[in-house]
Amino acid sequence: MINETLELNKKSWDAAAKRFYGRNSLPEYGPLAPTEDNLQLFGDVRSLKMLEIGCGSGHSLKYLDQRGAGELWGLDLSSSQIESAKALLVKSSSPVKLFESPMEQNPGIPADYFDAVFSIYAIGWTTNIEETLKNVHSYLKSGGMFIFSWEHPLYNRIKAENRALIMEILS
Repeated sequence: MINETLELNKKSWDAAAKRFYGRNSLPEYGPLAPTEDNLQLFGDVRSLKMLEIGCGSGHSLKYLDQRGAGELWGLDLSSSQIESAKALLVKSSSPVKLFESPMEQNPGIPADYFDAVFSIYAIGWTTNIEETLKNVHSYLKSGGMFIFSWEHPLYNRIKAENRALIMEILS
């Protein structure tokens, strides 16, 4: 069942990749959220080894490259997204390694290697949060940081109308 779900997710993301080119990437953490410029969660990234889970078109990696990151690695389920990221990052000043793989599986990413692992609006697509978080933990050096964003479950269900908040109820 999980393999079928991963295959369906991959197919869907490959088809939708163009619609998400450059969306939900750093310095933004998502719609209506503070930005990295405001929060400064990463701090000084110069020389850091960084891995993005769900790297999409590579725009967050490009943002970190422009800030002097030491090494940039990306992981994404979609071959279309990986191809977009390769094209976007071809002139990066930091070394870049990209993997096409589900986040629930380790495609050969080294253990105890990264100063930071992050996921901007992608971690919620996992089919197995426990395996995904085990992988994230294994990738991080001791003392490394994991930064992620995902929308609140009510975000899509509340709208403002006539100076009131209206909640949509699913039946």
